[in-house]
Amino acid sequence: MNSSSHSFNPIGRVFLVCLVACLFASGASAATTLKVATISPEGSALMVELRKAAAAIEEATDGRVEFKFYSGGVMGDDFAVKRKIRARQLQGAILQTSVFTSDVPNLNVYNLPLQFKNVSEVTAVRSDLDPVLRSELEEAGYVSFGFVGIGLAYAMGSKSATTVEETRRLKIWVPKDDPSTELMLKAFGVSPIPLTIVDVMTGLQTGLIDTVASPPVAAITLQWHTQIKYMLDVPFLYVFSVYVLDQRSFRRIEADDQEIVRKFMDQAIANAEERGKQDHESAIEVMLDQGIELLKPDKEALAEWQRNADGAVEEWIDRGLVSQSVYDRFSRSLNRSRTENAN
Repeated sequence: MNSSSHSFNPIGRVFLVCLVACLFASGASAATTLKVATISPEGSALMVELRKAAAAIEEATDGRVEFKFYSGGVMGDDFAVKRKIRARQLQGAILQTSVFTSDVPNLNVYNLPLQFKNVSEVTAVRSDLDPVLRSELEEAGYVSFGFVGIGLAYAMGSKSATTVEETRRLKIWVPKDDPSTELMLKAFGVSPIPLTIVDVMTGLQTGLIDTVASPPVAAITLQWHTQIKYMLDVPFLYVFSVYVLDQRSFRRIEADDQEIVRKFMDQAIANAEERGKQDHESAIEVMLDQGIELLKPDKEALAEWQRNADGAVEEWIDRGLVSQSVYDRFSRSLNRSRTENAN
């Protein structure tokens, strides 16, 4: 038998080795690009911090991991973005809470009405509960970089109302496909009008809605404040967004690079949080300076607001929108914070 049929030509062997080496080198150096969408506009504190973190990650991984951000809602509303993550057209997003509550119902706990009196209470409770909620997100198939606090939401609109009865006559916006918030408003006897966030401005301009519940920072960022005349001086609920990556996409990154991504993105969110706390109070001042009237309910009206809110909390727990165990932990943290601040 011809021995040449059982051996490689030396030139062919060299060519094959070079080809394999080149292919290996090409695969090893190829960057993984993570596409992330958010409604936050360019220039916002969040986008500034995200871009700084992305640059640091690219440098620390020698270009192996890159981020591409789609800001200002260009990828559609939050539910559209979630669908694109499932279709692997995007790898991550910063989205409103309601998008994830079907996966992790306990994310509703910070949205319970009339629970927080100020941002300090929010900070104290979140230091205890954030790790629990982030762990639940990871179990649901997401990589969690934490929560982007937007602030305490106040009822604000073009018409004056300080009592629950007066509020029932208003045309109040609720985020579309957000059953928990819609259920909460119905506990106050309100029939809300569901719209996507991107449709709220048009709704205010046309009179389709006349009232929103929003953190002042968000109202200014989205220009809603230009349609506002009154703001009720009651911190109604806490609003935050969730920053996640798809776990399948994240696992394609080398373990060491995963740690780098977590480190810088966690820090970016922490930095944005600190900026957000500072902006919260100044945003209220901006709105008041613009001539928006701050409405203060009397003691009787405030008590009625609280009774309705307590009823909403009970209903959320009964329906499984928040587990009893997580709510109990929430209450303990909140009461501990108030006790410490009272001393």
